[in-house]
Amino acid sequence: MTLDEFRDLIEDSPDRELFQEVQKCVCKSLAQAEDPASESHNMLDLAYAECTRRGKERLYDKAYETVCRKPHVCKVLLA
Repeated sequence: MTLDEFRDLIEDSPDRELFQEVQKCVCKSLAQAEDPASESHNMLDLAYAECTRRGKERLYDKAYETVCRKPHVCKVLLA
């Protein structure tokens, strides 16, 4: 998926789906932390920007917190 396709996906998604996409992005970004050029980091930035655009920064924070507290969530989300 390109960054433009991802942006379109999250712009049109309801909050619940955005929350899940943020979780997926966090999982991917953490898994690719050693590669600063990874597209997953840009996707995470886009997800944060979308949460901010909606005035739902807490949604982003909660998704990030959930992944950090329960890393096994990544196996389910990325399966």
